[in-house]
Amino acid sequence: LHNVVTTMPARNTMKKSGKVLGALEEAIMDILWKKGQGTVREICDVVSRRRGIAYTTVMTVMARLHEKGILKRALHEGGAYVYTPQKPRAQFFEDASKIFIEQLIRDFGEIAVAQFFDVLERHDPAKLREWRNKLKKVK
Repeated sequence: LHNVVTTMPARNTMKKSGKVLGALEEAIMDILWKKGQGTVREICDVVSRRRGIAYTTVMTVMARLHEKGILKRALHEGGAYVYTPQKPRAQFFEDASKIFIEQLIRDFGEIAVAQFFDVLERHDPAKLREWRNKLKKVK
């Protein structure tokens, strides 16, 4: 296998909607995170069970995920690429959320932080108290 490895250009993974991955990208990545690796044909077979999708569409999306540095790919002896996630799922979303939070703070400053705590207070007051205690320790 011939490996072609890239690193994820972090800022380019964020969509205007605030989502890191589109619906089809997410479906493909979920399969790859579970399987560990796969060819376009293997992934297309799984995705097409859930929704009618063309092989070429899956191939294009997987190539773009590779271009973004989210997937690695290696040329298999049979001529097909075998794709592998660049990072484990938890690490990918940890990195993406860090970038998203940094962008929010850069764009909105204290307002973003205040809104974060307001939303957290409405959804999980106990978690909010825990985080406030952690912040006090950091000071």
